[in-house]
Amino acid sequence: MLISVEPITEPAVKSTLCAEITAELPLWFGRPDANAFYIGNIVDRDAFAAVVDGRRRGLIALEYHFAITCNIWWLGVSPSAHRHGLGRALVDQAAKHARDRGCRRLAVETMSPRAGSPEYESTRRFYEAVGFEPFVEFEPEPGDHMMWMLR
Repeated sequence: MLISVEPITEPAVKSTLCAEITAELPLWFGRPDANAFYIGNIVDRDAFAAVVDGRRRGLIALEYHFAITCNIWWLGVSPSAHRHGLGRALVDQAAKHARDRGCRRLAVETMSPRAGSPEYESTRRFYEAVGFEPFVEFEPEPGDHMMWMLR
């Protein structure tokens, strides 16, 4: 499978692709209000698509903190393309782009193990496989167990 990663600059393309992939991943993106927030606000983020056979099958969006940290603001890959290297290619592109901007680290927020989610267990394993380590757990709302990971 030949994967290419391309920047996406058109706001409508970012939103549409985010909406399409979100719809394919209801076990990860099951909160309609959060989904609407991501779909609407991805237009203001740097974004890259993973392309296979001419089709955009993955998307990553980035934001920056203090000019030294790049946060993976949103990441999703179509389920039929899971475990084929698209997520890794997107994270690698994000790392390169972040370095080019002067960032020294990557961060990502995800559900912590305390949430007991099998889907997010696989998400954490993915992030660990691409070099992220757990940093801190927090609970923004009662019962909402989250964590930051750093690379």
